Amino acid sequence: MGECGEPGCGSGHQVYNWDKSAQLMASLEVVLMSPNFIQKQLSQAYVRAVVYNAGFSLSSPEEDYYGIDGTIDDPNRRGVNRIDFQLKSTTDYEIRDGEIVYDLRVEDYNRLIRDDDVPRVLILYLMPENRGEWLAQGPEQLCLRECAFWHSLMGEPRSPNVSHKRVFVPQRNVFSQNGLLDMFRRLI
Repeated sequence: MGECGEPGCGSGHQVYNWDKSAQLMASLEVVLMSPNFIQKQLSQAYVRAVVYNAGFSLSSPEEDYYGIDGTIDDPNRRGVNRIDFQLKSTTDYEIRDGEIVYDLRVEDYNRLIRDDDVPRVLILYLMPENRGEWLAQGPEQLCLRECAFWHSLMGEPRSPNVSHKRVFVPQRNVFSQNGLLDMFRRLI
């Protein structure tokens, strides 16, 4: 905002600086559409699709204070009927002996190992390296590539590492409708 600047105008009118606004919007667009932002949005869409298709419900906190990105509820269960999760997406992973090798931030790892009343899991969404392959669509389908997997780290020892802790996510733990049912069966 600035003063009007019209010759002879002493009214003190405030005017919007459109040039600065355009610069700000351009910088925001770069931030909002970064590959990391897109990865996060696509991984959230994947989780939503699986959870709702299985007949479960999903909630997410407004702020991620405790390393929890969301909670999956099974409305058909009595008692403890929910699992908290932390969602990560990556194009940088290795598969070794039936496990996905992933370097998780130590802070996130130490939050996921807590033995709590509500189980916590890591959901890891793997994506192709080529950004052009992340999503495919046509008149018959919408396809998010590649796949998500889940893993419970509850009860694991605290990590003394400073930045990252290597975790091994079993490939058999596919985050799918059947995988979600299996996750609830095994953790609750």
